[in-house]
Amino acid sequence: MDVILLGLNILIIGGDRREVELYFHLKGIGANVYLYGFENYPFLEGVTLTDNLVESIKISQVIVIPLTGIEENGEVYAPFSANKIFFNEKKVLNAINPQTLVIAGYICPTLKVMLLQNNVRVCETRDMDEVSIPNAIPTAEGAIQEAMANTDFTIYNSSSFVLGFGRCGAILAKTLKAMAADVTVAVRRKEVLAWIEAFGMNPLPLSRLKEEIYKADIIFNTIPVIVLNAEVLYRANKSTLIIDIATHPGGVDFAVAERLKIKAISLPGLPGKVAPSTAAQILCKVYPDLIVSYLKRGEKY
Repeated sequence: MDVILLGLNILIIGGDRREVELYFHLKGIGANVYLYGFENYPFLEGVTLTDNLVESIKISQVIVIPLTGIEENGEVYAPFSANKIFFNEKKVLNAINPQTLVIAGYICPTLKVMLLQNNVRVCETRDMDEVSIPNAIPTAEGAIQEAMANTDFTIYNSSSFVLGFGRCGAILAKTLKAMAADVTVAVRRKEVLAWIEAFGMNPLPLSRLKEEIYKADIIFNTIPVIVLNAEVLYRANKSTLIIDIATHPGGVDFAVAERLKIKAISLPGLPGKVAPSTAAQILCKVYPDLIVSYLKRGEKY
């Protein structure tokens, strides 16, 4: 146990089972931890809830916000809260003391600038390798599970398109390949196309997606910009299933998909839904050392 955590006031705002398990872990290593936005959580034995967000922020040296982050409108992911939580409200921002550490998966740029101008330390964790790579595994499993639940054919021998070959896209594509799907991976970078072919998958330049999309039975998107737009979706088979697991704002024009009667499903926060225990262990492993390192060195991530 690092002495820097002893007596440290940590406020966790919003989240799901992952954050509850993180609460118990941080509490177990000496921190004073409080949860806000969990009024409707079914198992609260031994948990200290706070119902005053502003006052709790004032006494906290560390504020933890879920991996899903803070959206453009300031909303925090809080499925067990009685009310929506907005982190960009003036009374909330004014309550944060200078040098407070705010940890979130993602913070919209406008809000991030405001926090930094107020000398608040900001740490975004969603794209950190030690968080994102382990989380890519339950994300891939959950996406495939959702595809199996929403189709009447097997993954085996299906024409499965994966858009993007980053941390999550690579694991997803390799898992589909191991299940004997016919996997096509669409990316922008030419050097990545060579790797895709070397792994025994079909490489596809993203610029040619609209010409080839009609072949897809299932499309898994991991690219966080709109790549499945009207021009592309109009060429897709109407029976195609789209699973969007990209971070905000996602990569699908859902309004167009609905108009075309193409089933498209958005799946944010998959690790916390399909493998909450595993996902929680990732946070419990990474966050304490992150807090200690950050507070000791005072560096911005």
